Amino acid sequence: MEKFRALIVDDEKPARQRLRDLLEKRREITVTGECLSGVEAVQVIRESQPDLLFLDIQMPELNGFEVISQVGVARLPVTIFVTAFDAYAVRAFEASALDYLLKPYSDERFGQCLTRAIDYLRTQKREELSDRLLSLLSQTTPKQSSSTSHHDRLLVKVAGRVIFLPTEEIDWIEAAGVYVQVHVGNRKYLHRASLTELEMELDPERFIRIHRSTIVNVSSVRELQLHSHGDYLTLLKDGTQLKLSRVYRTKFEAHLRQSL
Repeated sequence: MEKFRALIVDDEKPARQRLRDLLEKRREITVTGECLSGVEAVQVIRESQPDLLFLDIQMPELNGFEVISQVGVARLPVTIFVTAFDAYAVRAFEASALDYLLKPYSDERFGQCLTRAIDYLRTQKREELSDRLLSLLSQTTPKQSSSTSHHDRLLVKVAGRVIFLPTEEIDWIEAAGVYVQVHVGNRKYLHRASLTELEMELDPERFIRIHRSTIVNVSSVRELQLHSHGDYLTLLKDGTQLKLSRVYRTKFEAHLRQSL
């Protein structure tokens, strides 16, 4: 039986583990590695040239589209996007006849994507795939960069009430399982959403992800203190200390337009 080498790229460990578990059930697939960031993915793809790529969209430093641009579509493996992206991006995938997994996805949906990808590999439709990836980039990149539609308030449920919470009042947000904890001064609210979903919905000029489990309102930051191993402590105006991890440091510097 012909076997194909698969690479998993996602900055969230549970997402990588789910893909690995599903792939290891298929005899024709060998998982050759996992990458936690777009930067790492570019290097591994160039060096190992896998046959099949499961690529997340929202990642620190380089997102999925930027990975495609840096690797080049001619050298890119057959790709399945794994995304919690907005409806427009999903429509772009469909229009380009590319497969994607929209989180959370079912085992059945995964099987459909994998079967289609293996068909590409067996029939060697590389030129067709490259054309579709180029089409996706041309459709998605301009609209992403020009998009200015962001939430200016969150609807938070509290004891039978729905509070209209202006996002500008939020100091920071932390992951809490399938929820997030939204911190506003000395108050905090539990909100049903993933951190990745909120990162896409909030204004990127105001909110920045500084850790895999933390988003901060930059206007609430008082100072940064060097911590250890390239990490910083982010001190908020109310005294809260949050970790700025090395993984997100480059993105934070780009936001500030200054080096730390």
